[in-house]
Amino acid sequence: MKRTGSAEAPTAHPALKFAGGCLSGVLVLLAGLLIALSFGSTVEIESPEQFAGLRDNDSGVALVALALGVVALLGGLAVAVRTSRVLLAVVGAVCGVLIVAAGYRGYTLSPMLKCWEHDTIARNADGSYTCYDR
Repeated sequence: MKRTGSAEAPTAHPALKFAGGCLSGVLVLLAGLLIALSFGSTVEIESPEQFAGLRDNDSGVALVALALGVVALLGGLAVAVRTSRVLLAVVGAVCGVLIVAAGYRGYTLSPMLKCWEHDTIARNADGSYTCYDR
């Protein structure tokens, strides 16, 4: 049996593909900035040789920025799936790099999270963290 009707899926309007590509790019860029903010918010805590003494505990801010960055990254990838294959390949490669960076950030951030409810934090010589309240 042969069908006489069109069995092809409807294609999206080119303007919608362009808008989806732009949205995907903005979301991936936002994700990269949030992941970089997560790294930058605890530089002083992670570098006791350059910044000695007690530091403000910004691990909560870093965790929220990291989580929002991963959500934006997944959103950008989900939007890219609905657009062209070339854009999906580019966004997929960038997302892969950012997912690796986010995973590394989660690995370096996790020891600090035991001090979640404390005001200040100090890094010890062995890499562990000590929590203080001022």
